[in-house]
Amino acid sequence: MKDIFEIKDEQIDVRNIMDKIGQKIEEKKKAGLYDKYDLSRVSNLEIEKITDEKDFLKYYLKVIKKTCDIDIGSFEIHSKGGILGKPVVWFKKIIWHCLKFYTYRLFNQQKEFNAQITNALISLNEKLDKSLEEIKKTRINTDIKK
Repeated sequence: MKDIFEIKDEQIDVRNIMDKIGQKIEEKKKAGLYDKYDLSRVSNLEIEKITDEKDFLKYYLKVIKKTCDIDIGSFEIHSKGGILGKPVVWFKKIIWHCLKFYTYRLFNQQKEFNAQITNALISLNEKLDKSLEEIKKTRINTDIKK
């Protein structure tokens, strides 16, 4: 990972920062904030194993592939409680019902664009890898003939 970026300030305690982030995530999990979200990608990050730009690119291509398919369906609208809790939820549901008609096409186009760009990036990466392999083979064959 050192080839990608470097932190040169020795006063920064990365382990301490990561521990604090982990504690905040656990607190929010216990509070039920993440119940509806899939955190498996966050908890299974293997960034430490990335050693060069090629690994970094492969990792992010996997992430892009997993996240390009946005959810355009309805979602649950929650109340934060209080006296106005139920009327606010009711009002938000009415607004969402009206806006969904207008936004569905936009979200659908975004979803299609995401899929096309993701497939193009993956295809370009595969072609680049094949080209690099061919170049290496050509160099090896040239070196052997000399």
